[in-house]
Amino acid sequence: MTDEQIEKLAQRVAKLVLHNLHEFAWDAIGDTDEEEELLAELARCMTLLDKYLKAEQYEKCELLKKKIKTIELKLKNL
Repeated sequence: MTDEQIEKLAQRVAKLVLHNLHEFAWDAIGDTDEEEELLAELARCMTLLDKYLKAEQYEKCELLKKKIKTIELKLKNL
């Protein structure tokens, strides 16, 4: 494996671990309302957006932008 392939694999593994940890954390908290969950997800997406902008990974930024707009719409409709 090249260093680039190893790096991509490491990023994918880290993403899966963080996603599962995120799901586990919400399950452990128990009674959270929808607004809190949406706000937390919005914060996570905005943090990732900043990271990807700095890394000039614009394709990922575009996907996150769409997800952020969806979350903002859901918050607006609560």
